[in-house]
Amino acid sequence: MLWQAVVLTALPLEAFAPRETPFAVVEGKTLVGCNACAREYGLTPGLSMVRAAASCPSLSFAPRDRAAEEALLEGLAAFAYGFTPQVVLRADGVLMRFTDKASPVGDPRRLVASVAQGLADMGYAFETAMAPTATTAWLCARAAMRCVWTPQDPWRALLRPLPLAQLPLADAVRAACLALGLARVGDLLDMPRSGLVRRFGREVISLLEGLMGERSEVENFWAPAPRFRRRLCFSHPAETEEALSFALARIVREWVAVMRARDARAGEFAVEMRHEDGGLRSETFTLTRPERDGQVLVRLIRERLRDARPASPITAVTLSAPLEASTEGSLPLWRDGQWHEQGFGGLVDRLRARLGRDAVRALSVRPDHRPERASREDPWPPQGLRGPAGAVAAERPIWLMDPPERLEVVGGVPILRGPLRLARGPERVETGWWDEPVVRDYFVAVNPACESFWVFRSAQEEWFLQGYFA
Repeated sequence: MLWQAVVLTALPLEAFAPRETPFAVVEGKTLVGCNACAREYGLTPGLSMVRAAASCPSLSFAPRDRAAEEALLEGLAAFAYGFTPQVVLRADGVLMRFTDKASPVGDPRRLVASVAQGLADMGYAFETAMAPTATTAWLCARAAMRCVWTPQDPWRALLRPLPLAQLPLADAVRAACLALGLARVGDLLDMPRSGLVRRFGREVISLLEGLMGERSEVENFWAPAPRFRRRLCFSHPAETEEALSFALARIVREWVAVMRARDARAGEFAVEMRHEDGGLRSETFTLTRPERDGQVLVRLIRERLRDARPASPITAVTLSAPLEASTEGSLPLWRDGQWHEQGFGGLVDRLRARLGRDAVRALSVRPDHRPERASREDPWPPQGLRGPAGAVAAERPIWLMDPPERLEVVGGVPILRGPLRLARGPERVETGWWDEPVVRDYFVAVNPACESFWVFRSAQEEWFLQGYFA
């Protein structure tokens, strides 16, 4: 058995949009996270707000957002689920369990590298390690050892030089061990277990047994949620499109990584923006073709928000979407056709994002015998033809005049760039007494230039042009 641990080393900071000025996350009155700019001033987690502000007057603070951290960890677990269905969610990371030989990429080192690359693409600050036991993998990841140990490696011997400071021991236990001259893991392993139990309790023995693989490690495995949801807060309210787009691009990177891990694609998603005045703006996106290209998704969001002028600055942004399995199906016979279809679908999505959901429309057939009422515009995507089709639709032109154009009549013959010859007809269109009165006789007519038209004669013996044939 192999376990891979992933520890997010800057989890409190990950819940906020990055800043290029000194920034820290606080819990109570103590710093729990500092960005790179703040660390340049010597600030570290554990400092009080008063000391930190004295050391760096330009430092800005934000209270810790536990809910956003939990949502981030859920996304991390969903990403890990793409590598193994046995994922354990912990307070600041995840554990993944693999068999010794079965993994998506075969070699354990390649597997660790693949996971690390995905985490780096999402922009996480992390440490990872692999070992034959969950306790050892977690300990090595927290110690930033970045090791990849398999059962064939002398991993138990490699653990012995590890300082006790790396073990999750109570401060009193650690101090007592140091007073007894026990400074490394190997020193504890050489001590009689019965004596350790009497002095320190059963917890120390359980920790050593977990490290050495002397007891079974039964974990509560995480179950994937049907939706991706990620909220990102701004340490200072965002007032520009650039700041909002930067935050959304980071969320989309995480979302795309989760979709790739779950073999999912986005057919629809929603973006919510919380404003400083308490208002909430929500935008829903429905795609013509399932997508998981991050650049395409970011471009659609930017198109929709490009001309948006929020009434007040934005304090938080949330993206949520269902995680549905890919329904790509088999590829078409001709690759060019595939790319043309993708290009058209992408164009429609961009037009709808830029101009609005109802700006792109499709024509559909209605069950009405009057030509001007036999079609209508519906929101995209089209739901297919409704009403009569086939032979009747084939006899009628697509290009219709609205309203019909009155024709000149000479000697009882309608004129349109010459006298018209009636090639086919009549087709009577007549309404009942309960509807708008219409009595028309339709003909397919041809002029001397062999152009075909669709004309009708009214009950008053007047002639009109209704449409053109191609």
